[in-house]
Amino acid sequence: MHLVIGLGPIGGSVGAHLAELGRKVYGYDFNQERLCEWSQETGSPAGSDLADVDWKSVDSVHVAVRLADQVSSVFEALTAHTAQPLTVFVHTTLAPADARKILPSAPDGWRVFEAPVSGGPQGARHGTMTVFLAGPAPTDAENALLEDISGRVFRTESYGQPAIVKLLNNTLATYNLAAAARMLAVAEQSGVAARDLFDVIGVSTGQSWMSDNLADVQYDLLLKDVELLRGEIGSLPAVDLGDEVEANILRARELLTSGSENR
Repeated sequence: MHLVIGLGPIGGSVGAHLAELGRKVYGYDFNQERLCEWSQETGSPAGSDLADVDWKSVDSVHVAVRLADQVSSVFEALTAHTAQPLTVFVHTTLAPADARKILPSAPDGWRVFEAPVSGGPQGARHGTMTVFLAGPAPTDAENALLEDISGRVFRTESYGQPAIVKLLNNTLATYNLAAAARMLAVAEQSGVAARDLFDVIGVSTGQSWMSDNLADVQYDLLLKDVELLRGEIGSLPAVDLGDEVEANILRARELLTSGSENR
């Protein structure tokens, strides 16, 4: 059985997808309305008391809460309710420093994976999301589970690195979102309907995943990740179209070329 802690957009969708695949899932959340809706959708048991969990049948635990303090609280609660070894996937996007502090503090015998995800609730629901992974070498069973919940897994060497990769990716996505929003505003100021420019962007060189999903993207989560990255590296690069644009493009091409030669 797979215990999903936090039945929000990501955790609830991961649990629903596993249930759809025929895996046994147990949902855990403090929100009673969310518990009822998720249990009705999946046909799986759910509750808000870890004492009700059949711990001997737990194959993996998936932690999908929002904050680092909540992850620490989940670890404490798990330790209080069972002494057996656990395989724990932490899907929460942590600040890298928090990942390096919290995850190694797990009890001996736990197999803890830092596993933040990208792809949103839809990707989680359909098993197509991307997972950024650090932790012990996965077993065959753990690899099969990762294949069920994701479309792609990027492995990194140590705790904190999945968070860095996720935060860099999401900050870039936020730049794309902010730029698309700004260009739509400029279009209106210039007498061109924003809707017309949006249609052009959708089939032209200005297109990005963020522009395609501008109306629905959960920008509050993106902004949270931007602040986490800012806290890790101190400041974010200012992006303008000044004299350094060409140099930055050439340097990026150089880095990509040298990286591919060393693989």
